[in-house]
Amino acid sequence: MDKYKWYERLVGKDTIKDVARKAGISATTAWRQYADGALNFSAENVVLIARAYESSPVKALVVFGYLTEGEGTLEIGIDEALQKASWPQIMHEMARRIEADPDNPTWSSPMVAE
Repeated sequence: MDKYKWYERLVGKDTIKDVARKAGISATTAWRQYADGALNFSAENVVLIARAYESSPVKALVVFGYLTEGEGTLEIGIDEALQKASWPQIMHEMARRIEADPDNPTWSSPMVAE
């Protein structure tokens, strides 16, 4: 996703003045960095805007090019990620896997702890 789509989806119909107010940025700075839609926000203001709209600051920094995709990846192990996942997230992933490969023998085999 590019920064223009990200920004548009994030703020919706809010004006740059609304964005500045919500993010705690001066209106003058926000207008200057918005620059007629060029979206040249500083990294600090990208983080403030993302937080103001309850979005991931890390993803925002990747979208704006302040971090690479690799740097923006959450670096936790599979076990930790699974522990942090909610039951609906786990069940959604299981359903996705079953739909993608319904004939996989794993689905009819007994579960064995590793």
